Parts: sequence; C-alpha cells; structure tokens
Amino acid sequence: MIDIHAHILPSMDDGPSSLDQSLTMALKASDEGIHTIIATPHTLNGVYHNHREHILSECRKLNRALEEKNIPVKVLPGSEARLSMDITDELNNNQLMTMNDAGRYLLLELPDQFLPQAVTSFIRRLLNRGVTPVIAHPERNPSIQQKVELLYDLIQAGALSQLTSYSITGEFGSSALKCCKKLINQGMVHIIASDAHFPDKRFPMLSKAYAVISSMAGEDTTKKIKETPRMIIGR
Repeated sequence: MIDIHAHILPSMDDGPSSLDQSLTMALKASDEGIHTIIATPHTLNGVYHNHREHILSECRKLNRALEEKNIPVKVLPGSEARLSMDITDELNNNQLMTMNDAGRYLLLELPDQFLPQAVTSFIRRLLNRGVTPVIAHPERNPSIQQKVELLYDLIQAGALSQLTSYSITGEFGSSALKCCKKLINQGMVHIIASDAHFPDKRFPMLSKAYAVISSMAGEDTTKKIKETPRMIIGR
C-alpha cells in the first residue's frame, strides 16, 4: 500500500519531534503493509511554512536512516498546503512542494469555512497550469459535513478527494464517520490516507480502513481507490 498523506518528517510541523519517532512510524507502516509514504508537512497555514528545498533535504536524511535501519519503507517528498492565494506565487517560484516533486498533484487543505465558488475557480486555475488538487480530509471539514454537495462541486471542477483512514474506522468521531459513509456511498472518494502524525495513537494505518471500504462499496471500488496513489506518484 501507498500512503500519500503522512506527517513523518521530524521537527517540521506538529508531527514527530525526533528522528527516532519518525523511524518508529515507518516501522509501523511497514508492519501495516505500507511500502511508500509521501511526507506532507504543513505549509502556508499561518503556523508552518516549509519550502521545497527543506522538504527535499529532510526526506533524503530520513531515507538514509531508513536504509541504515533496514526498514523497507521509501519516503517521497510532498506537503499539505493550506488554501491560500500564496500558492500561485509559491508554485511560480518553485518553492511549493507537490506530490513526489512531480508538479502534477498538490495536497490541498481547505479552511473550515469557505466560498465554494471561489474555491472552484481556484481549482480550475491550478488545473490550467497542470496541477490537480487533492482535497485533504474533506470529511473533517465542518462545511462539508453539513453539506456534502460542496465537495461534489469541487470534484466536478477537477479535484480529487482524500479521506482519512482514522475517520473511516471511527476514531475521529461520529460526524467524520457519518460524512465518510455519505461520501463513499455517493462515489466521492478517490484516495484513502492516514494523515499520520505520531508513532503511537496516530501512526500510518490503512488496512482497517480499506476493509471498511470493501464491506461498504465492494472489492472493485476498493481496488480502484488503492490504485490512485500509484498513479499520483507515477508508478
């Protein structure tokens, strides 16, 4: 399995605070059957601003440590960018990290309250420059929880949606779980990712969530969702 959303780089954001914690997260990911992780430190959210070169450097360091410890997990560069008008400038200046540094997909975090029309226009501008936004954890967004049609509008504009595994299994509360069920039943789920932050209660976990998806939507849908991360990283 491939996890495209995980805060695994040490001391970059609100994820692990040390290399040892990052290595423990990777070891647990391997035990889960996850062989590739896209590291997605927060950026442009008013608290963290992680530039592309810094992310690349930290990924190289973590991958060297993983090889030394014989942990069979590869960490690819990425980021979780908060919706901001600065995104355009950051892309123009080659400062914003896209998924696997390929310039094709960007993990995009929405604000809690937003104007759908404005977001839709922004998505189309990104698509016009060849970047497909992947909406991070929409099931945890209060606006989308109240009206899932808001996400449908963004998908129709060309975005992909990424649900959190812990939401699907119920650990993130009843509101997120209820929204997950609606989105799964209405075919608005493209990717499952862990949004892992820590080596203990919020580590990289996908298998339980895929089992839930399979029971709800069937094996064909589950297989399709599993294949989307492979398409994103180009493998």
